[in-house]
Amino acid sequence: MKQNRRPFLVFGILVVLITAGLMVFFWPLIRELNDPAYREAFSARVAGLGPGGIFILLGLQILQIIVAVIPGGPVELIAGAAYGAWAGLGICAAGCVIASSLVFIAVRKFGLPLLRRFFGEKKIKHWKFLEDSKKTAMAVFILFLVPGMPKDILTWFAPLCRLSLARFVIISVVARTPAMLSSTMMGDSMIQGEWVMALIIFLVIGLAGLGGIQFRDKIVTMFSREEKHDETLKP
Repeated sequence: MKQNRRPFLVFGILVVLITAGLMVFFWPLIRELNDPAYREAFSARVAGLGPGGIFILLGLQILQIIVAVIPGGPVELIAGAAYGAWAGLGICAAGCVIASSLVFIAVRKFGLPLLRRFFGEKKIKHWKFLEDSKKTAMAVFILFLVPGMPKDILTWFAPLCRLSLARFVIISVVARTPAMLSSTMMGDSMIQGEWVMALIIFLVIGLAGLGGIQFRDKIVTMFSREEKHDETLKP
């Protein structure tokens, strides 16, 4: 029994150490990201770093997905401001691919004990329907696509489903793309001084987010009920 727990303990210790190190390294940046003046100055510094700036933003994107409580919007805004809407989107998407792959591998290896350790039993029950969902690809795509969904938390629970690593990463990144692109476009508009466009994008994001928050529980319940209904039809 102790030998079975050893890989889990080693992985847990590594995750804690790596996360703590990244948090310490990036904390001065994360703390200031909510300040518009700091974002503008930081985006200029990042652009001046060249390839080094790309790796900084890539690291921040990976970190904010793995550590689900860190918001991703400021990182995407800076990416758009520093490198333009499409290049910024490419950086954020690459971070999503790396982070989603790492989380997927960890969850598939250690399963529910890992999720229980980090999120608790209540969260597991909320997302447990993904484990046996008959419409896995559709459910994961819609859940990642809907604004207002806790996408970074969902990244930890979606690997419970029956999708392969490649399909999971493709579906989740494609579904995240509209939200990431809208944020990088807003960042690009802000740094270009196109405040009307930035305001329009902000309003669209805000309204979409409010709508998603309003209906996200109903969407989750819909998929959950479909799964329970399928179970009752089994002979």
